[in-house]
Amino acid sequence: MSKNKVELDIVLTSTYTEIVLNILKIHKNLSVNKTLVFAYLIKKRKFINADVYTAANKNDLVLKCISQLSGLYNDYCENLKYIVSAIHLLIVNKKLSVNLDELIYIETSEIIIEEKSFINSAIHESKKYSDRQFLKEVVRSV
Repeated sequence: MSKNKVELDIVLTSTYTEIVLNILKIHKNLSVNKTLVFAYLIKKRKFINADVYTAANKNDLVLKCISQLSGLYNDYCENLKYIVSAIHLLIVNKKLSVNLDELIYIETSEIIIEEKSFINSAIHESKKYSDRQFLKEVVRSV
C-alpha cells in the first residue's frame, strides 16, 4: 500500500470520526444505518459547500435529504469502510456504545450547541422512519 493511500485512509477516517461524533453529540442516539447515510451526506456537503436545501425547508426532509445520494452509489459504497472504521474507533475509545443496531453517545460534561440546519432537521425527522423504511428510501434514491 502506498504512503499516499495510507494518508488518504487516515484523513477520511479522521473526517468521519469527527462527523459521526458530532451527529451523535446532538442527536444522542441513531441507528447504524441512518448514521452511515447522514455521515456520508454531511461529508459531501462539507467539501462541496453548496446546499440544495436549507433549514427553511419543512416538508419531506428525509426524502429530500436522501435524494442527494442520487448518482453517488459507487462513491457511497467506497466511503462505507471509512465510516464503519470511524464508528469502530469511537466505540473502542468509549465515545459511543452500541445497543442492538443503535449507536448511543456516551454523555460527557461538554456543552453541546445544536446548529439549526437542514440536515439536522432531516436527522430528527428520520427517527420517525423504521430502519427498513429508511433503507428502502435510500435504495430508491441511489
